Amino acid sequence: MNTFGRYFRVTTFGESHGPAMGGVVDGVPSGQIIDMHRLRLYIGRRSPGKVRNTSPRREEDGCEFLSGLMAVDAKGHPSGSIAPDTSFAVTLGTPVGFIVRNTDARGADYEALRGIYRPSHADYAWEQKFGVRDWRGGGRSSGRETVSRVVAGGIAAQLLELKGIKVKTELVAVGSETNPERFQKYLDDVASRGDSVGGRVRCSVRGIPPGIGDPVFGKLQGVLASAMLSIGGVKGFEYGDGFAMSAALGSEMADQMVLDADDLPAFLSNHSGGIQGGISNGMPVEFTVAFKPTPSISGFPLKTINSSGEGVEIAVTGRHDPCIAVRGRIVVEAMAHIAVLDALLASGRFK
Repeated sequence: MNTFGRYFRVTTFGESHGPAMGGVVDGVPSGQIIDMHRLRLYIGRRSPGKVRNTSPRREEDGCEFLSGLMAVDAKGHPSGSIAPDTSFAVTLGTPVGFIVRNTDARGADYEALRGIYRPSHADYAWEQKFGVRDWRGGGRSSGRETVSRVVAGGIAAQLLELKGIKVKTELVAVGSETNPERFQKYLDDVASRGDSVGGRVRCSVRGIPPGIGDPVFGKLQGVLASAMLSIGGVKGFEYGDGFAMSAALGSEMADQMVLDADDLPAFLSNHSGGIQGGISNGMPVEFTVAFKPTPSISGFPLKTINSSGEGVEIAVTGRHDPCIAVRGRIVVEAMAHIAVLDALLASGRFK
């Protein structure tokens, strides 16, 4: 399955060291103005090689739009195809197709791993499923795949803002360290030893109205969980107070209701994370995503086997993030934008 969503549908394609990544976004409402400069900035936040202690791979992630958008002039009239310097575009209501070329791919760097299954990577499982795999950086199981999600998320973000809905993410833990002021030093130490570390990302969706989400099998938290757990490296999802609620009392976790100064319903707490019965209640939707440590590490030889059934030891060198969660935060944000817009469209609340 390479498609996410029911009404705002995102299909992605491409391999890490192939010629390009890309995607098709269907269900984009027509007549919406997209700020292309803001969209390019949104996409660039995920790009590798720009932030300390992330992959040194250099990709500018310039997005080429092939369909679904037209540039508009100063009066808002369609004026032609999208160019790299286009300021504003209008959605046509047709599928938005795009590609992001891989300009710093080095597939040859992985030639020695052609027949070796890297520990904790998708190599072995993918070969068992498909009978063949792209060993060049993991192919489609690489984090490079997420650039297409971020393009779609950037479009969704601007559409959600029209409805007053904003998504905010923050890195709240790097390994066992929870003080943001010490994250960089922690990562410097981990990277210097050729090791990696996991992390946690907290996400808050504000402005989402009550009544979004379906009961039983279409619960809003289920849609969000599916979106987050589809991100490579994600190993956990919890919303509201999550697992802490299993050790709490009902009297402690009840989100009591009152009437505010305008005689409107209000909550005294948000232990439920803005979702009750699978449906938003008007409070901020809040959840946390846990990322595993990057499985490619150079400082420690690891036992594995090769395609000939022989036992070998490897230390994986190359260009890898010592903490997936650092750039993964942007992907969490993008998938939240995509999932929430899809749920909003499903509810008929995007007019």
